[in-house]
Amino acid sequence: MKTEKKKQKVIVKNYKGTQSDAARYFKRDSLKMVEKGYYPTIQNWSPGSYGCGSFILALLLCFILIGILVFIYMLIVKPDGTLSVTYELKKENKEIVENKTKKLKEKECPECAEMVKEKAKICRFCRHEFIN
Repeated sequence: MKTEKKKQKVIVKNYKGTQSDAARYFKRDSLKMVEKGYYPTIQNWSPGSYGCGSFILALLLCFILIGILVFIYMLIVKPDGTLSVTYELKKENKEIVENKTKKLKEKECPECAEMVKEKAKICRFCRHEFIN
């Protein structure tokens, strides 16, 4: 007897790092999520911050030169933030999903930098011949 795992309707994923790194991780992961039927609906970037304990420790150490340097470091260097993305499961026709994934099966022409189908032998824009 087969048991089918019921899909969750909403999934929230967090991508940590700098804003550009988190966005890159999100873009890479979103392609996999689209194949599963989940589409991103909400994105929220939260910059990282040091906790209250770090501030109090630096304040206590201000009596020593190192404490002042630590305090200045905390003001200048910000820790990694978090990009939170909410995915929703959307039921679509199989044809629509196939059309969206077909766009992923493309390659870039080395001559004109246009995207052509992966199995193309000649670029439709500049007539460059691909060597297999």
